[in-house]
Formats: sequence, C-alpha cells, structure tokens
Amino acid sequence: MKFKNFIKNRFNINKQNGLYLTLGIAITSLLIFIFLNFIENLFSKSALLIFDSRILDIIQNLRSPGLNKLMLFITYMGEWGNIAILFFIIAAILTILHKWRYLSALVVSLFSAEIFIHFVKNLIGRQRPPVTNALISLTDFSFPSGHSYIAVAFYGLVIYFIFDISINKIIRVLVLFFGILFIFALGFSRLYLGVHWPSDVLAGFAASTSFITMIITFLEIRQRFYPIKKSISEKAKKTSVIAGLILFPLWIIYLVVFYLNHQLQ
Repeated sequence: MKFKNFIKNRFNINKQNGLYLTLGIAITSLLIFIFLNFIENLFSKSALLIFDSRILDIIQNLRSPGLNKLMLFITYMGEWGNIAILFFIIAAILTILHKWRYLSALVVSLFSAEIFIHFVKNLIGRQRPPVTNALISLTDFSFPSGHSYIAVAFYGLVIYFIFDISINKIIRVLVLFFGILFIFALGFSRLYLGVHWPSDVLAGFAASTSFITMIITFLEIRQRFYPIKKSISEKAKKTSVIAGLILFPLWIIYLVVFYLNHQLQ
C-alpha cells in the first residue's frame, strides 16, 4: 500500500515532489545516460569513428561559398565574447522585469557551462577532425562541442524564458520553432566548418539539455508552489520592450561587424 501511494504521489501534479519532479528526473537521467554512452563509445573508437567520418563526409560535400559565410556567421553567435554581450542585454531586461529567478538560472547555467566544458574537454582529450578538412583552425580539444553546449545552456534557456513569459500562443509557437531551429543550426555549423565530430555535437546537446532540464524543473516547481505575488508594472513592461528594441539590433550590428572582421581567409 505504501509503495502504491509512493508511485501515485510521483505522478500527482499538485504535489511539489510529484509529476514535475518525476519528469525532470526521468528526462535528465536519460540524457545523462546518452552522454555517458558517447564517452564509453569514444574508447571503443571503431564504430563511433566510422559514424563520425561518414557524417562529416556527407556534410562537407554540401559546402558552397554562400553557405560557408552563413555557417561562419551562425557559429560566431556561439562565441563566448558574443554570448557575454547578449547576456548583459538579457540580464538588464530581466532586472527591469524583476525576474530574479530567471536571471539566477541564466548565471548558473553559463558559469556551469564554462566549468563543465573546460573540465570534460581536458579530461577526455579528444582531437579535432583533420585540419585539412576544416574551414577554420582550432587547437583545443574536441569533446564535447562547447558551441553545442552553450547553444542549449544559453539560447535554450532564453527561449524558455520568452515562451514562459509570453501569453500569445502564436508567439510561443514561433519562438519555440525558430529557437530550436537556431540551436540545431549552431551545432550543425560546427560540423560544416569541420571543427567537430558529429558525436561531439550530439554529446554537447545531451549534456546541456540534461542540465537545463534540471533548471527548468526547479523553476517550474518554484513558480507553481512558491509563486512571486508581486506583479510587474506596465511601466516596467514598456521599459523592457523599449530596451529590447534598442539593444538587440545593436547586438546584431555588433555581430555583423565582428563577422566582417573575422571572415574566412
């Protein structure tokens, strides 16, 4: 009887340790398992190397001058310096809206990403694909892809914020669709440019998604069971919209200038 009640409570949407926590733990555990499976396969090498090599060959046959420029621009949106600038813009808007939980989650996600990527890359020590097939040159280790990890850890979390704040269903669908498309494009750009193996990118996605699943689960539980009653003033909402309309275009202009000064030789 106790076991039956325990299982029943795990799927109770009205309990703090119910359905939200159960789903969060299940998804996180599955993604961690996938990530660890990639690491295990790295040491057996043969099957994974064949998979990686075949996928890279297919992707590199798609190259064209126009696509080279597009992929390079997309990959620059995952550079730490460019991420940092956008982070301060979003942090300013979240501060205006008094979204302290969102801001804290974003800070934790970014700092943990830097630590995780640095630690695992140096622990695994996987070499990047052959330089002869790469459009840009990098010298650090390959596994997991930092750009893929940050695509989810930063952009994925921002997509969740917009989705959660917005009450317009059309905006929600568009943000989710184009946001996910952009995240995959950022990971794909690393394969296209020849600086990562496909398993690097997939492992980066798995690891990062597992972590932000924990963050989102925590946010959802806090929001449902410990809601912040203070409402946001109309002035704050308007100020945040104006700030966004001014700062985001400036960030895009900065990205374009950055890209024009770091094009392929």
